[in-house]
Amino acid sequence: MLIQLGEYYLDTDEMSLRVNEQSVVLEPKVFAVLMYFIEHHERYISIDELHENLWKDRCVSDAAVRRIISKIRIVLNDDHKNPKYLQSLSKRGYKLICPVSKFSTLSVSEDSKKLSSTESNNTKKTKTFLLFAIIALLISLAYFIYENIDDESHVITKVIGSIISDKKVLEVSNDGRFIAFTSKLSRGNNYQIYLKDQDSQTIKVLVDDTRLPRGLAFSRDGNYLFFSDSVGDAASLKRVGLTNKEYKIDVLVTHFYFISDVFIDKNESKVIYFSAQKSRESAMLIYKFNIDAGLVEKVTSVSQKGEHDSRADISPNSGKLVVLRVYMDSKRNFIRVLDLKASSVLFQYDQNEVIYDVHWLDDDHIILLDDKKLAKINVKTGRLDEIATTGQGIISLDVVSPSMLFAIKDTYGISTIAEKKLPLSNFKNIELIHGEQAGQRRIVDYQPLGDKVWMIEKLKGVSDLAFYKKQKPKEKVVFLSTEKSLELIAPSLSGQYVLLKLHGRITVLNTLNNNLTYISKVDEMIGDAAFSEDEKSILYTKKSNGEWLVFEYSIKEEAQSILFEGYRFVRQFKDGYILGDNTGKLSRFNVNLKTMTPLQITVSKEKNTNWDVVNGKIFWSSHNLINTTFNEIDIDDVDGSSLSSTTFDFSVIRPNFYVDKINNTVVVKRLGSRTSEIITIEVQ
Repeated sequence: MLIQLGEYYLDTDEMSLRVNEQSVVLEPKVFAVLMYFIEHHERYISIDELHENLWKDRCVSDAAVRRIISKIRIVLNDDHKNPKYLQSLSKRGYKLICPVSKFSTLSVSEDSKKLSSTESNNTKKTKTFLLFAIIALLISLAYFIYENIDDESHVITKVIGSIISDKKVLEVSNDGRFIAFTSKLSRGNNYQIYLKDQDSQTIKVLVDDTRLPRGLAFSRDGNYLFFSDSVGDAASLKRVGLTNKEYKIDVLVTHFYFISDVFIDKNESKVIYFSAQKSRESAMLIYKFNIDAGLVEKVTSVSQKGEHDSRADISPNSGKLVVLRVYMDSKRNFIRVLDLKASSVLFQYDQNEVIYDVHWLDDDHIILLDDKKLAKINVKTGRLDEIATTGQGIISLDVVSPSMLFAIKDTYGISTIAEKKLPLSNFKNIELIHGEQAGQRRIVDYQPLGDKVWMIEKLKGVSDLAFYKKQKPKEKVVFLSTEKSLELIAPSLSGQYVLLKLHGRITVLNTLNNNLTYISKVDEMIGDAAFSEDEKSILYTKKSNGEWLVFEYSIKEEAQSILFEGYRFVRQFKDGYILGDNTGKLSRFNVNLKTMTPLQITVSKEKNTNWDVVNGKIFWSSHNLINTTFNEIDIDDVDGSSLSSTTFDFSVIRPNFYVDKINNTVVVKRLGSRTSEIITIEVQ
């Protein structure tokens, strides 16, 4: 049976909740409580009634029951302050307030659902009407089945012999004979570019010293390999000749900050395309370079900050350009197909999951790679078909033919989470907390605080917010389980509250009653969030009408107010606030004197970095994809004289961190050794 709850459909046979073609399997007790609310949706249900009818002889706490109700709110994306589905009333209990409709399980299409509902509510219709209704139902079901035949692609993967190393990007020549790939043999900043001859099975080093070679492309005739290279804050487009053993390197384009992709039009021999940034603050755009004329021309443009065209590819018939646009202030990824001659948009597709790569499969289909799937999309009809799940660890791919792909598959070693002692002069490991192996339950966030540990663990798409004491790691308590995106921002010092980002919304969990309070909305752009010094409120920033605003949300009063305008970053300290504008430039505001003092500090805006105020010092991280740098400065320093920094290999230490303000330590993640292999994906 299907039960419609507002915009959701509950499949009682599968115990799953569906919306917009997405399905979430419910825990048995969550399903049971939700069904009880549905069966008695005309009245309020008390906690005692749930105990009596669903737990019966089992002894469970009211808090355990409320946790189940909180999980129902989470899967329904419902806000208890402005509920659309489940309303609570003091001393009366809970009531389902959304419309409830029941359908036959056979009624799987929208027309079928409407028809089934019509039949159930109009049993006095004539036999003639029923006959026509049944005929219409059969036609509708037949059309639905025809349009949704399960033609899921079957794939065969095969490992291609190469070298044992950490590979990032690969490219296959037009005739399929040569494979070029970037590789790092050991810890360090330098990459090598290798060439494998599939006929002779030999592997040669083409370039033995490059930095971040994110783009590779063979020329149409196979005589050259184009690649990107970086030195400091300067990136170049280069080519290496393949027709002689000297492998001479020519520099074609310079004066760019970063180049992320290189590709060609297979029907045009004198033009190279690439995706690049002119400067650190500029947008990443698609450019083309005419080799004969030596001219660089901009192909795409953006209308607002935070938009970047990071990947692109030209269709086999040369008429269309597919572009992956990334929005840095959100998780939104946007694919556009452009008519190169008419400069018009032919097709658009967007999703919240991060897309890693996009290519043309043939003139009518594009292929995309993200965290969850390898899929093809028909640009004429918009239909998406999954080719394979990407739990295999695919990070880069190239299309050889519509039925053959080459890809890089990652294999991770053991990673560890390390505590490092502050201040920065004592920045050394004091404890290796956890080792993890790929394929097991994965720790996404890990934040110790005093003798307590908070973490988010993920397994098979389900994230758990868990808690335990360091002395008793086996006595772990799970406060929250969800298939929605979940990030741990910070626990309060007392442990009563935990600040989270749940499905993109700033959320506070009260650990005493397990209540969730949503502070922001799904579509709001959030820049920063932290507890106030007394932990009675939440400070967060939000972009509204093009301007960043700093809000203070009172946890007890459940009310918010605007503190500052024009600032994207915020932390509170004893005498005032540290504020940062949209560029990351920090200033110190003194509450007593009402003065704003600029500081010689600019924090990173990138999502995988962090910053905080710790014991009178500002601590922040930054990176350039080669090195991770941790920085520290006194909070009263206005000329930068007390600044100290320490640098690590980015491939070893990631820049995101958590601060344990009780033990005065910083928690970072140390990546284990990593190797990759080249595989073929044959689509049947």
